[in-house]
Amino acid sequence: MLVQFPPSLYYRPIGGEENGGSFARIRKTKMASYLWRKYADYVYNKWERTLLWDMLEPYRRPKSFTPLITIYIAAFYTGVVGAAITEQLYKEKYWEDHPGEAVPLMKPKFYGGPWKVLKGDVLPPTE
Repeated sequence: MLVQFPPSLYYRPIGGEENGGSFARIRKTKMASYLWRKYADYVYNKWERTLLWDMLEPYRRPKSFTPLITIYIAAFYTGVVGAAITEQLYKEKYWEDHPGEAVPLMKPKFYGGPWKVLKGDVLPPTE
């Protein structure tokens, strides 16, 4: 709670008029002490809140995995649709260059290692 002082204390010159006292010095001192008090209240209340939430943490219900699973499912199907579009574009390009022929399997885009094709034609070596 902020204590209200009478106005005579705020505007009383420090050291008296004969010593060239300053009215502004009292205001600055009061403002500084007010700010330090507010900062101390903030720090204390922050510590108190942290302590309170640390005590309640074991009793909270666990966080849901639904958003994470939704993102994973959306990413998976985005990849599936992207692969289907890529393969379709590959087939259309092959048919433009070789009309009427069977389209060979598309080489994997992101895998350069050895791989075997079961029940199909082996792809030509990479050029």
